[in-house]
Amino acid sequence: MTSSAKHSPNAAPGRALWPWYGALVLLAAAFWACYIFFVHTKLGQWIDEAALLGGEAFLAADKTRGPALAFLDYMPAASALLAGGFILFALVRRRDFLRPMVAGALLLGAAGSTQLLKHVVLDRPDLNISGASMNSFPSGHTTFAAAAMAAIFIVTPEAQRPLLALLGWGYAAIAGASTLVLGWHRPSDVIAAYLVVAWWSVLAGLFLRHAHGSSAASETAGHGTRPAPERFLRALATLGAPAAAGALALALLMPHPAIGTVGNVQLLLFLAVGLALVLGTAVVTGLFVHVLFARYGAPIRRRLVRGIK
Repeated sequence: MTSSAKHSPNAAPGRALWPWYGALVLLAAAFWACYIFFVHTKLGQWIDEAALLGGEAFLAADKTRGPALAFLDYMPAASALLAGGFILFALVRRRDFLRPMVAGALLLGAAGSTQLLKHVVLDRPDLNISGASMNSFPSGHTTFAAAAMAAIFIVTPEAQRPLLALLGWGYAAIAGASTLVLGWHRPSDVIAAYLVVAWWSVLAGLFLRHAHGSSAASETAGHGTRPAPERFLRALATLGAPAAAGALALALLMPHPAIGTVGNVQLLLFLAVGLALVLGTAVVTGLFVHVLFARYGAPIRRRLVRGIK
């Protein structure tokens, strides 16, 4: 058998889908581990709550709090309009019906499952750490912002996806960090939102892979020169992964007194820990999804109608 036959996307169709199924399992396991540690253990709740209180102390009397809160209020609507515009463009300009439908399903599925998980499926036990016992895991605002960017990523041609991955997950990172700094959500709520969106993105990619197959180019992607946005995203992930791991290790090693006795300096330190966890998870998750699509995904193919891609 020749080398080209060995790497043909049709040579072992079942095996070619393993990375997609493996990614779904990995993301689901990461989500569950995050939930169990940060929501169902005292130590995890303490770290989460300290970061949240740090955010509240940081902008409690800041003049920028009002405009920043307004940004969060309008962020879901702005994200929906942006995603809707890109989906409509793909539908009209490229006469592509499948990908816009998949992108819309991704957006609605991620947002809907977050609300279902938060309000119906998951609970937050009262471990005498926080006065608020209502479950806020995952963050709805962060989910919608990240899912809107993921929907745009789905309908974007392969050549522009590295830039969309960088900008989209950068936007999601800023949205998630904002909910933490402004005291709306704990770090784990934001991390869980990223994992939910990544899971739905992988499911959308798996569906498109089944529907369209792949190509030799996509199967061997990543072996040539990477575009600048992808290199930048990889650099951010290379910095973000150890930063998040180091921040979590620091949070575990620091003393954990009664949450009401923690001073502002310590709270700001735990806010920094929370930001490192949020931003690090965002860039690592974004790179993970992008690489999966680049190596194993189904690119948007040239259409025969008027030569449109």
